[in-house]
Amino acid sequence: MSGNISRKALFGGGWHGRPSTVRPPWTPSESDFTDRCTGCGECVPACPQKIIVKGRAGYPQVDFSRGACDFCGACADACPESLFAGRDSEPWNVKARVGADCLSTCGVTCRVCAEWCDARAIRFRLEVGGRANPEISDAACTGCGECVAVCPANAIAMEENE
Repeated sequence: MSGNISRKALFGGGWHGRPSTVRPPWTPSESDFTDRCTGCGECVPACPQKIIVKGRAGYPQVDFSRGACDFCGACADACPESLFAGRDSEPWNVKARVGADCLSTCGVTCRVCAEWCDARAIRFRLEVGGRANPEISDAACTGCGECVAVCPANAIAMEENE
């Protein structure tokens, strides 16, 4: 393979090893979540987007490779526990992060993530030499994950914003 494009970037494969676990929206911190969630799984079939899956130890987690969260609240409605916060609060503090295998940063013209971002949180900054670096506005990013599934290089992950 020539140039700066790795096989991993061209054909996918993740960019930073193990992505952080994202729990369904409106759930508490990880330690509170695992203390209070019974692992009943009622939220899994309730999700119309089919992005909530049973993860390690049977706890539900969001798999953005399957699609985006539209914050419909069906997962919260299906939960028999008092695990979910009210939907008048922020659903989570999850934001998109772009890794080094982004095709655009490797010199390949790609703007798929920005095209799919309804919030217009992703922009590309042109640099000398014709490359364009993606920039994500944390203020605009809703954490829906729409950009994850459409990225041809698997270069985007959703992570807790610090």
